Amino acid sequence: MTEKRFLSNIMVEGVVLIILSLCLLILPRLTELSYGVMLACVFITYGLYRIIISIINKTYGFGIIYGIFMGLFLTTLGVLLLFVPRINLLWLIELTGVYFILESLSSSVFSYYLKNRYNYWGGKLISSIILFTVGLLIILGVPVMSFWMVTVLSGIAMLVKGSSKFILASVNLNNYNI
Repeated sequence: MTEKRFLSNIMVEGVVLIILSLCLLILPRLTELSYGVMLACVFITYGLYRIIISIINKTYGFGIIYGIFMGLFLTTLGVLLLFVPRINLLWLIELTGVYFILESLSSSVFSYYLKNRYNYWGGKLISSIILFTVGLLIILGVPVMSFWMVTVLSGIAMLVKGSSKFILASVNLNNYNI
């Protein structure tokens, strides 16, 4: 896989995350059930995308096993949120927080690998700090365990992550005119 194709995949992932996060943030505060369904659909979609993109980018070695594991974790979390939105709500909220903390670790390792290769790698580092903060807020129960607040925080975190991926790819894509 060429550098240009790799950056194009990152750009597509950024656009997918931006669209999915805007789906979470567009509607004002609705009932917990509708937000649970929206968050579940976003997690399932992004989890499946994450599995597919990990398999496609296997030559880059940015943790294919980790990418597939996170994709399966997200898809499973989305399915649980979809079928059991009220039962074990606190458990599912905690798992959402754990996901954001794991994703922040993944983003910081990814930004470390990009440090010497691409411009604007610091944006990924800032994104990972925001993801970690959101995960920590969710786990510590700062949103007072209201499901709509967890969804809004998730939407903000995914918007920041998607924007940083899109900007990283668009800034560096012009360097590879292949």
